[in-house]
Amino acid sequence: MAQKLAKVIEVRSASIIEGGKINPAEALKMLEVGLDNLSPTGVSYDLLDQLFPLKETIGIKVNTLVGKIMSTSPEMAYSLAEILHRQGHKKKNIIIWDRREDELSRAGYKITTRGSDYLCFATDTRGVGFARELFSYKTVGSLISRIQTELTDSVVNFPILKDHSLAGLSGCLKNYFGVIHNPNKYHENNCDPYQADLYSMNIIKGKQKLAVFDAVRVQFNGGPGYVPRWATDYKAVLLATDAVALDRVALEIIDRLRTQNGLAKLKDSGREAISINTSGNAGLGCAELDKIEWIVTEV
Repeated sequence: MAQKLAKVIEVRSASIIEGGKINPAEALKMLEVGLDNLSPTGVSYDLLDQLFPLKETIGIKVNTLVGKIMSTSPEMAYSLAEILHRQGHKKKNIIIWDRREDELSRAGYKITTRGSDYLCFATDTRGVGFARELFSYKTVGSLISRIQTELTDSVVNFPILKDHSLAGLSGCLKNYFGVIHNPNKYHENNCDPYQADLYSMNIIKGKQKLAVFDAVRVQFNGGPGYVPRWATDYKAVLLATDAVALDRVALEIIDRLRTQNGLAKLKDSGREAISINTSGNAGLGCAELDKIEWIVTEV
């Protein structure tokens, strides 16, 4: 049996969607159970204390490209913020963010730039913008959002689970295309090796302490936009400290859903998520499914 190098927790709930809407109380419960299972001690706050020292400012990088139905849900993002607040962080030191204010608003978030409550704003929010320094590594050279470089000490990578017409998977690695000024330059060859090279930067990977997938609704074909025909209520959330391992499990879920619905796997459809293996080969995380401890639980 292959030695397990990473752990991914999948938490499912049959009651997460009620009346077509996500139940915030159930979202909170799912995240708490997931963090308990991810923690070496079985206690979520032991893990959080290790990952997020108090007095740090934490950024929760969501993905709101598509709109309300197929974006990281506010119910999930604010539930995670609440857990971090209960750990001891001040609400104003937790920033939920993405690249554009209009995308956040369409996904159901309220732009909040000051005050004692949780903050929520974007790179294009007035006074934010990109850092002046050009960050580069191998094939990538980009300006990076000041939220990533200056305004946060640690980051939670919190995308929604969906496929992508070019990259194959719109996941944790792809979510960081939303922090740079020129993602349009990096979509050739299934976004490879650009996703891995961007993630290799210390200003990116070095700040990421936790990765979470909103998998309540999953787009398994036709992404990154919302196509109802190929979307399903998967009713889960996935958590890991290894974003590459999380993407590898997410890829497996996408392929299983595609197979169940009579579609070819991404690799066989010309959209292989190459960057996952590239990232694994670069030592950025575990890309081999048989070396990932994938724990599925229900609440």
